[in-house]
Amino acid sequence: MSTTVHSDAPGLAAAAGFFGGAIEFYDFFIYGTASAIAFRSLFFTGLPSAIGTLVAFATLAVGYLIRPLGAVIFGHIGDRAGRKKALMATLGTMGCATVLIGCLPTTSTVGAWAAVLLVGLRLIQGLGLGGEMGNAATLAMESSPKGRRGFYGSFSYAGGFAGMVMATGVFAVVRALPGDAFMAWGWRIPFLLSAILVAVAYTVRRRIPEPATTEEIRAQERAPKLPIGEILGSHKKDVLLATVMATGPNTVYYIVSVFALSYAYTQYAVSQTVMLVLVTISSALLCASVPAWGALSDRVGRRRLIIAGFTAEAVLTFVFFLLLPSAEPVLILIGMLLLLIFGHGVVTGTSGAFFPELFPAEVRSSAVSLGQQLGGALSGLGPLVASAITVANPHNSMLVAAYGAALCLLGAIAATCAVARWGHRGTSPGLAENPALAATVDQPRSR
Repeated sequence: MSTTVHSDAPGLAAAAGFFGGAIEFYDFFIYGTASAIAFRSLFFTGLPSAIGTLVAFATLAVGYLIRPLGAVIFGHIGDRAGRKKALMATLGTMGCATVLIGCLPTTSTVGAWAAVLLVGLRLIQGLGLGGEMGNAATLAMESSPKGRRGFYGSFSYAGGFAGMVMATGVFAVVRALPGDAFMAWGWRIPFLLSAILVAVAYTVRRRIPEPATTEEIRAQERAPKLPIGEILGSHKKDVLLATVMATGPNTVYYIVSVFALSYAYTQYAVSQTVMLVLVTISSALLCASVPAWGALSDRVGRRRLIIAGFTAEAVLTFVFFLLLPSAEPVLILIGMLLLLIFGHGVVTGTSGAFFPELFPAEVRSSAVSLGQQLGGALSGLGPLVASAITVANPHNSMLVAAYGAALCLLGAIAATCAVARWGHRGTSPGLAENPALAATVDQPRSR
């Protein structure tokens, strides 16, 4: 069977990844924003303000803690039944859960059951999202021509920031409603609007061809019956490295885009609407920069670029928190742009191809999904940890910066180790035993 890439496959796969990433980040941000500014009053009444916010962020973290299980379930589907089927399944799971959150009764209507239903739907969201990005990034990379995998693979991450732009834009509008209207029904609008994103993504994904490489693996029955067993037996070190690399940048991004909304308001009197606008602007420019960084990784190699990105993100996290107390929107925006474009953007633009290149195609969906979502489970705790730090030290945001920066530096170390082991072997783990597959995988450059 030929492994030639269909002429329209790279664009379709990139579009599928783009919309999948958009849904994931749209979901995260509308839930995270609602946790910061609404859920305490709607679902966790009777608690002190700081504690209520902490509990609301805890429900946000719950959805991330369940994601590794979703990675195992939908990664298994991706490796055994195909990337396309896995992506259709994740889309339905997370889309339905997000819309249903917008229909939930609140504590004033059903009492404590409101919080129970909220957490339950958040768990279902987490399961679907756990298999989304790993399968999307894998599909995009496998459908791309050699020498362009960084560029095409970056679109699943670029879509994430487009989702952030849509989410912040929608919330900026609904947050401008009168307070009573927002709390009564306005907060539901962003959740219900996610149905549009799901419909668009479904339309695109129906047209995607399955990557030729994975079709060949399935036709020759080379896919393991239990991919997670193969991963834990032969690829656990690479999964651990991917986990560490996924944790730091996402933690920083969630701290800036979610935690900072409530922190800037309570500590420095920066309105939440202003912060939402600043996050919208910076995320839009970040979205535009990610494919450019992905394309650059195709030219200069991923090792040097991703390590530089991790290091820059660690340093620029402190810059952002140094500018935040100024309460000046222009200075805060400058801090966001530096951090997100020249730190976070570099890492995410490179990761779309870098992560899938760590693993053989037979278990790639499961391995990439698991590494990303173990990191996601840890980074999803970011707003909760940051909130806990500032409850104990309300005026010392440098402790929050140090927390995010330390995780980014660990990511730089992990990236160095991952690339060094690959370069020593000369091929992706497992590909040496499958020469036919080795030709379909770009070799990262040892730089």
